[in-house]
Amino acid sequence: MSTYYRAAWVFPLNAPPINEGWVEVDNGVVTRVGSESTAPPEFQIAQQQLEVQDLGNVALLPGLVNPHTHLEFSELSTPVGDPSLDFDAWIAEVVKYRREKAAQGAEWLEETITLGASESSEIGVLGIGEITTSQSLLACYSKLKTRIVSLLEVINFSAEQVSAVTAGVQNYLAQAATSGVNAGVSPHAPYTVHWEQLKSLCELSRDFEVPCVMHLAETAEECALVQTRSGPLREMLERLGMWEESGIPLESSFQQYIETLASSWRALIVHGNYLKHDDWDLLGRLNSNVSVCYCPRTHHYFQHPTYALEEMLAAGVRVCLGTDSRASNPDLNLLAEVEFVRNEYPDLNPSTLLELVTVNAAFALGLESTHGFIGTNAVASVLSVSLTQEEAEASESACLSAVVTRLSEAQLVRL
Repeated sequence: MSTYYRAAWVFPLNAPPINEGWVEVDNGVVTRVGSESTAPPEFQIAQQQLEVQDLGNVALLPGLVNPHTHLEFSELSTPVGDPSLDFDAWIAEVVKYRREKAAQGAEWLEETITLGASESSEIGVLGIGEITTSQSLLACYSKLKTRIVSLLEVINFSAEQVSAVTAGVQNYLAQAATSGVNAGVSPHAPYTVHWEQLKSLCELSRDFEVPCVMHLAETAEECALVQTRSGPLREMLERLGMWEESGIPLESSFQQYIETLASSWRALIVHGNYLKHDDWDLLGRLNSNVSVCYCPRTHHYFQHPTYALEEMLAAGVRVCLGTDSRASNPDLNLLAEVEFVRNEYPDLNPSTLLELVTVNAAFALGLESTHGFIGTNAVASVLSVSLTQEEAEASESACLSAVVTRLSEAQLVRL
């Protein structure tokens, strides 16, 4: 049986705002939304019989989606290492942490992931793009209230191992499908994934219709590796005995990586801190299946140059916001990322800002049919922000501006 909820404002974000709006819910799923002036007879009857739940002077927004994090670091109270370290040295600190924690076994990892998912859920996150480092976690993910998209991390810089690694990933995707867990692939980065391995994972993405997520253009050191096949990251690979000449194309560029990722069913480029104008233009043309995830506070932590957010948006790039992990961030608060961006880019349209953590983020993970909006077939968990009488009676733009300034006060409501 359907239940109706009324609110002063409903902001679906994939459709125009609705003043004096209502949301119809059946068994935890939104079936219809609309305004009182265009309500169906069933709504009018329910209202007359006092069966409409009036939420009062509130604005309803979609629940949030965090497209990029690593939940395995969720027990950290402070980031790993020091942001002033050379990137390869910081990576060494992360690897050291992972090895130390791996010794504690699978139970510790599951508890840590559950901790991070709970932290995220408390601030209204309904979906998470999780970089998965163990194939034993499907049962853990299936128990969580938050929808997890398990993106299996692949690290392989060996041409000889491509076939075997690809077969293992294919097996994981098949297991995830039977377990009811959303999954995808995550070729880690250009300095850890052989070029042929990347192409094979993009093909798997197409075959299984799952997202393909890669860290790209994250650091200046990575720029040197991709563009000149030299620098600290090549030296690191040589020290580790991992470097192969065929691992990165001879005439390599970020555009080449972007075009290859675009061959996936759905691709998400994480960071993109050092992409340039030509790259933005290309991404704008490829926005039907390629997105970029900006991780604001992680970007700030490492003191990268100012992020070209406004330029990317102007070029038509489909941008979303993620938290990254507690290895480089004090918490997993996606609302804090929104607030950071609001302060750094004060001219950004409030609706555009919210789309970065709802509509766009859900699309990046392939969740756009059920998450990131308020409308038919969407999960019926929404954010509610209290409004003053003046705000409730204001224009849609004035109301939304007020909502964004107080987003930290939002409450998750399960309709």
